[in-house]
Amino acid sequence: MNEADENWLIAHFGPHVLFDEPMWRHTTFRIGGPVDALITVKTEQEIRDVVIWARDRGYPITIIGAGSNLLVRDEGMRGLVLKLADDFEAIHLVPQANDNSAMITAGAAVLVRRLGKYALDRGLGGLNFTLGIPGTVGGALRMNAGAWGACMADRTSSIRVLGRYGDVVSMSRGQLRFSYRGLDLEKGTIILSGQFKLQYVDREALRKEAVHMQKRRRSSQPLFFPSAGSVFRNPPGQKAAGELIDQAGLKGRRVGEAEVSTKHANFIVNKGHAKASDVLDLIRQIQETVFERFGIHLEPEVTILGEEAGS
Repeated sequence: MNEADENWLIAHFGPHVLFDEPMWRHTTFRIGGPVDALITVKTEQEIRDVVIWARDRGYPITIIGAGSNLLVRDEGMRGLVLKLADDFEAIHLVPQANDNSAMITAGAAVLVRRLGKYALDRGLGGLNFTLGIPGTVGGALRMNAGAWGACMADRTSSIRVLGRYGDVVSMSRGQLRFSYRGLDLEKGTIILSGQFKLQYVDREALRKEAVHMQKRRRSSQPLFFPSAGSVFRNPPGQKAAGELIDQAGLKGRRVGEAEVSTKHANFIVNKGHAKASDVLDLIRQIQETVFERFGIHLEPEVTILGEEAGS
C-alpha cells in the first residue's frame, strides 16, 4: 500500500485503521500473519465510502466478525480487512400485531450468542441453537451456521446487504439461496443486518432447552483452547466428520503446536503458538487418512485466508 492511500485511510478512520496488523489478534484460533490494513467501520456511510474507494484502487476487501471459523495463513493477507462495530451491533424487537410472534433485527456485528440470549430472555423460541456459536450474525448468515439440527436459514426472514458498487438492498427469504453451511451471494456482497421472525413460547421450557444444550456443548467441545470451531463439513449421507476422524485414530495427532482435539475430533486446537502451516499440514493428514480408510473426502468448513508461501 502506498503512502497516499495510507494517508487517505488515516484521514477517514484515524485511530480505527491499523497497518500491518497481525491477524492472530483478531481470530479465535490466535493464528495469522499481518494484513495490509485493518479498519473498524462504525456506520453504513463509512463502509460504503471505503468499499467504493478500495474498489477503485483494486484493493481486495475481507469482512471478519468475531474471527471464528477463520484460519489466516502465516504470510498474512493483502488488501483491507474490515471489522464492523457500533451501528452494526444494534438489536431491535418489533412485535407482530396479528400473531404470537415478533421480528428481531440484528446488525451484522452482533455476537450470534448475544442474539440467542436476547430471544431467550424475551421468551422467543427458535434461536437457542445459536447460544454456543462463537461468531457474529453476519458470519453466521454467510455460512448458514447451525447446531442441534437447526440453522440460520430456518429463522431468517430477510437480510440487508451492501453490494460491491455501494448499493444497499434488502433481500427476502425467498431470494436467499441457503445451503448446508453456506449462503450464495454475489461476489463482493457485504451483509449489514438480518431479520428473524420468532414465535413466543413457554419461557420455562425454552430455558430448560437452553441449559441442556449448553451442558452438552461444554461436555463435548474443547472450549479451553483456541480453535476455529468445526474444521470439516459433515459429509452428506455419511457419519459425522468428527466420528470419521476419531475412527481413523487421529485424536491427539499433532503437528507443531496444532493438535486434533482429544475431546472432539472435528476440532483442531492451538496448544500454544501453533502456526497456520501446522494446522494446514494437520488438515491434509486428516483428509488423506480418512480417504484411505473410508473413501470419503472431507471438505473444510473453516475459511482459509491469506497468502501462500512463495506467492
